[in-house]
Amino acid sequence: MSKSTLLLCSFLPLISTAALAVVTDFPANQISVSGRTRFAEGQWQATWPGVNWSLRFSGSALGIRLNDAKNYFNVEIDGKVARQISPEAGERSIWLRNLGDGEHQVRLIKRTESPKDTGTVLGFQLDNGKVLPPPELPTRRIEFIGDSYTAALGNLSGKRECTEEQVWLNTDITQGFAAQTARALQADWQTNAMSGMGVLRNWNGNNPEHDFRTFYPLTLQTEPSSRYDFAWKPQVVVIGLGTNDFSTPVRAGEARNQEQLARDWLAAYKGLLGEVRTRYGKPVIIVTGAYLWPDDRLRPLLQKLVADEQQSGQRISFLDWGKLELTGCSWHPSLADHRRMTELLISRIREQNPAWPNP
Repeated sequence: MSKSTLLLCSFLPLISTAALAVVTDFPANQISVSGRTRFAEGQWQATWPGVNWSLRFSGSALGIRLNDAKNYFNVEIDGKVARQISPEAGERSIWLRNLGDGEHQVRLIKRTESPKDTGTVLGFQLDNGKVLPPPELPTRRIEFIGDSYTAALGNLSGKRECTEEQVWLNTDITQGFAAQTARALQADWQTNAMSGMGVLRNWNGNNPEHDFRTFYPLTLQTEPSSRYDFAWKPQVVVIGLGTNDFSTPVRAGEARNQEQLARDWLAAYKGLLGEVRTRYGKPVIIVTGAYLWPDDRLRPLLQKLVADEQQSGQRISFLDWGKLELTGCSWHPSLADHRRMTELLISRIREQNPAWPNP
């Protein structure tokens, strides 16, 4: 064998390996997306928690391209959590390899909220894979409107005292009552939740110029011009608001005293219910709440709200969460709390919507 032949042979493996690596972009129109996103130029921007992307392919490797310095994501492969993705600045690709040959279904879930930071999913890639038709989204749909309880803030933590970094690390909306309820009922979901926000008054009277109603009509909370089209229409709407309105005493200098707050809050909540019905028709509405130490201000108001609405013929009920451990970060519901809340909510939804039998 000549020297030139030996040199040629030494390069053959490198040439062969490179030829086998065929990385292709996954077509955006073959991806099912749940939740509020702004889609442009093949990319998705999101701020609300629980937004998720689902796709199907045949092959053993999938790349996920992100630009998100704030949020944690879960990657589920064939129904099981396979990877947690931590926040990191800049554009990057995360590859999942050695998945085994054959067909796979993947779901990427934004497990945290980022009302002040817009994260971007740049797309997905295959390495020698084949695109398959996207998974169909369920026809059952539930919208969860709420605050940090709905966002599952700090639910993974076993202690109440957490740094800001620990709060985000220990928040996983997929293990919160909203996502767990939707999964159990085989329903598509939106979790339009925002920590610290109230119907009329935010926690401790903060940010008095805005409340949850300011941001609810938006696709991206970071952009007031990003108006959501409300084309996605749920049959069930679960609302968990009011904790931030009444969990702290009214401070000197606020616009309303405690009595005025209660009166105006009822009117504001009824206005929100009217907006929900205008957008969605006549969904089943369930409003939720729990005892607030020390004065239990919220539950009596929710009971009055529901009684007034029922008197006018509306499909609405009140679900009391009962006694909660609140051993998550900053006195938020624990995993055990979320499991119990899930059981209560599933039972109530089935009572209120007999058309949804056990899946």
